[in-house]
Amino acid sequence: MHISDLYLVNFRNYKEQRVVFDPGINLLIGPNGQGKTNVLEGVSYLITGKSSRIKSENDLIHWGDKNFFLAAFFEVNDRQLKLESFYEPGKKVMKINQLACKRLSDYIGTVNSVSFSPDDLNIVKKGPNERRRFIDLLIAQIRPSHITLLNAYIRVIHQKNTLLRTEKNLTLLKSQIQAWNEQIIDIGTKIIRNRIEMIEKLNKQCQKIFKNIFSDDDLLVLHYYALGKKDSSEAVNHFPELLEKKMMHEIERKTVLIGPHRDDMIILLNGNDTRMFASQGQQRSIVLSLKLAEMEIIYHEKAEYPILLLDDVLSELDEFRREYLINYIHLSSKQTIITMTGADDRVINSHTAVYQVLNGIIRRK
Repeated sequence: MHISDLYLVNFRNYKEQRVVFDPGINLLIGPNGQGKTNVLEGVSYLITGKSSRIKSENDLIHWGDKNFFLAAFFEVNDRQLKLESFYEPGKKVMKINQLACKRLSDYIGTVNSVSFSPDDLNIVKKGPNERRRFIDLLIAQIRPSHITLLNAYIRVIHQKNTLLRTEKNLTLLKSQIQAWNEQIIDIGTKIIRNRIEMIEKLNKQCQKIFKNIFSDDDLLVLHYYALGKKDSSEAVNHFPELLEKKMMHEIERKTVLIGPHRDDMIILLNGNDTRMFASQGQQRSIVLSLKLAEMEIIYHEKAEYPILLLDDVLSELDEFRREYLINYIHLSSKQTIITMTGADDRVINSHTAVYQVLNGIIRRK
């Protein structure tokens, strides 16, 4: 699958811009702050329906304008698709071949992409939220119904939190908590099972890729801790009892303390938690392994490689890891869009499309 024509209107620092991409490697070159990352953000937004860089979509609107519009043509399984997105405060429209989608789950997964930026080191370095987001987005690209589950679960958790904060009658509170717990168990169990299945697939791919990048002697393991338990399957079976045990703690704290919204994927290297015991180089290798594993999982599910978006990643990797990534890109037919501040002969060949990005203007060299 690949993107051909991309249109950006009132998006970030682009007033109006068209970019025609090649099916192979596309290199966006220019100084920092000129709009290279904004192009990748536009592509990713069209594919996933949201941006991972901002909380409010108002921040995506070009300064002084009231809305933005994105559109692009994609080739997927020998079919041409047109995706469009229009946003203004209070209104958001996503279209596939000019047909508006009512829900994000009707839209996401139509085209697939994998994004890799220096910020993705947070998957290893920071808290559980980063790892849950990574897993959930990967699941959603393959199984869009996962979004519906997540949205339904968020609504239930919000309602239960409101109840815990406002209801003063203890007898009534306990009765109502039981009702919400039934929904949490139903929806939460499905979310956990989806994550267990995906992390098993990630484990297989990551271990193989990590050995190629780093060392045959080191073992990388991804382990899903569901409901605070090391054995996720066992945790699911005891979900009702775990909620019952936590009830009085939740009443005291006035917040929901147990559920997949608090789960984590622990990344272990030779049995040690990589957040604390892995070097910076090892952490980079782990994130690279996760991203390439994501590519392979989508390929096996969709029979086509997703579009690979690399935002200033090559400058962050040491020579060995950079060469590994470049070889991976060259060895199979996957479209890649790369941002860099300068040209790199190891990336550029006779088939590379090179674009100069300056002051929100993109020109093909």
